[in-house]
Order: sequence, then structure tokens, then C-alpha cells
Amino acid sequence: MATFSPKNFPKDVPGNNTFSGIGERTIYAPVSKSMYKYDKGFHTDKATSMYDTSGKAKQQLTKGKTVYFTYPAKLLTGQQLNITGGSARSTFVGVSLTSWKSKVDGYVVLSHIAKPGGGAQNRVAAGSKTQDMCAEAVMKLAYKQKIEVSEQYKTARPGSTAPDLEMTIGKAGAQFEIKGTNSRTAPITFFDKSASRSKAVPKLLDEIAVEFVKTLRKDGATLDKTMESMGYPISFIGAIDYFKSIDKTIGLAGDAGTPASGKLPAEFTTTDTTILKKLHKKILEHFKEGGDNYFAIHNRTLDTFEIYYVGKGNNGSGNKLKLPTLPNFKSFSLATYGGASSGSTRCGLKIKL
Repeated sequence: MATFSPKNFPKDVPGNNTFSGIGERTIYAPVSKSMYKYDKGFHTDKATSMYDTSGKAKQQLTKGKTVYFTYPAKLLTGQQLNITGGSARSTFVGVSLTSWKSKVDGYVVLSHIAKPGGGAQNRVAAGSKTQDMCAEAVMKLAYKQKIEVSEQYKTARPGSTAPDLEMTIGKAGAQFEIKGTNSRTAPITFFDKSASRSKAVPKLLDEIAVEFVKTLRKDGATLDKTMESMGYPISFIGAIDYFKSIDKTIGLAGDAGTPASGKLPAEFTTTDTTILKKLHKKILEHFKEGGDNYFAIHNRTLDTFEIYYVGKGNNGSGNKLKLPTLPNFKSFSLATYGGASSGSTRCGLKIKL
């Protein structure tokens, strides 16, 4: 069974950076006082002694004993603990026998604690809220930059229209939009909006459709001119109806000849830099209208976060975390996103950065 090494511990804890390989792999120790996804603890891989700070063995732990890494997760050498004999060159970690939020009960050899298998890791990750994990990542960024950050934050419940995550950073409020992906090379669905003929079309869908028809060309003219000459309004619905006149399968949920979930035109997918720049501007405007400061991408495979600034203000003012702004798009696709919802077509804004 695999056991822990300094590679699984944070290097920003004072003294930890002297250990070889520190922080190079998945961090299993707590990096915040308020949240921790491995709160069930770990088990000893073999019978081992727990020492006090004077180097005296204070308790013998049996194999399979549950121990908890505490915050801050500091590593010590056997020499620092005044341990003599065979364990003098070992790396030790402070553990609690009660919980990760408790004080250190003693120190054990780090390599005597078993690392959970892949299945256990995945179950723990699946049981943790992405918003909490994002808040933890933001706190870590703030701590590194010595920026004041509150450990109190708000998250949105499933299905809520509230911001995914709200935090206080540098004494100012900050909102985060969070999206997940299993592969960083795959398109990321920034937003999904529902459209039907019985309700007003979301403003963002209309604006995106207008950008497309103003840029696409048909018979030597931009598509908006062609649509106007044929009596189609320059809007999302107007564009859908124009393309449906060419291909009867195009349309919204409930339209004759269209799949049950709806079907959007292939022309709403592009890698053209001219239109990508315009769409990038529209997306930033939408973030700002919603009050978002940052856009976070959760890589579910690696359990990492990529965070960009999308709000107002220059770097260092509105952008308290001094993060890069949302990069230009490599591709953009407005396409159906799953099945119909209450008779409406779900439209996903799928983007590659």
C-alpha cells in the first residue's frame, strides 16, 4: 500500500520547504482552518510509535489506527524531535487522534501512514462541494500574496440563480462563476440559457446571434443584410428561422421537423478571430452585468482550479487577487446542451480558451 511523503504536504508552512520534493503531488494535508476534504483521517500502515516534542515515545499506535493531519501541517525531522536510533533520519508529522481541527497529540513517522487508494480519493472528492474547494484555492492564493481574506463565504445551492461563490477579499466583496471540466483541452460550457417561442429570449443569446449574422457572409453580403432583405428580424429567433428555411431540421424544441431537444445551425460554431474577439467582449460584459469578478475552471480530473479575472477595474484594484484576465477564445460554439427543459431548447455557450 502506498504511504505518504513530503510530496503530499504544503511547502508554504514555515520549515516545510526544507524537505525534498515538498508539495510536488496531491496535497492531502489541510491548507485552511475552515475546510478540509480529507476530514475522515487516514490509517497507520503498520504499528508505530507516537512521540512528543522531547523525542519520548508517548504512545504505541496499532496498525490501522485512524490519525488526522492538523492545520498547519508541519513536518519535522527525527533530529528536530531529538529522536535517536533508527528513526532519527525519518520525517515526522504532527497528528491528532481526535480530528483534523484538534491540537497535535504527537508525532509519527510520515511513511507509516497509508495513502488512500484511487477509489477512496474519488469518493472523497465527489462528496466535496466544488464551491468549497474553490474557496479553499482562493484562500491559498490570498495567503501566498499576503492579501486579507475572510474564511466566511457563501455558496449557491443547486438550481439557485445566486452566485456560485461569494467571498470577502482585501475587505471587498468578490463573486465567482465556477464551471467544471474533465479535460482542459475540451470546450467549457461557460453558460447555458433556455430559449423557446413562448417566452422572451435571453439577452445574451440575442446578442451572440447578432454578432454571428453581422459577421457571416451570404451571396457577397453579410448575413444580416440577406436576412433583412428576406424579412427576417436580426435576432436569435430571426436567425433560427432563416437557417430553418434552408434546413428544416434547424429549430427550437417543438418546431416541426426539428429534434425534440432542438437543433442550432452549425454556423454558430467558429474559430474566426474576428468574431471571437467580439464574442469575448460580450462574455466579459455578461460577467460584469451579473456582478462576477472571477471565472474559475475546476479540473475534476486533477482537482485543480484555473481562475481568471472578469470584473471591473484595473489589475490590483478591482482585481484584488492580481489574477490574469480571461484569455482570448480559441473557438466558440452555440449549440444545444442536453435535452429540452420544460419545452425549451437549452443552448450552451461552449468555449475553448
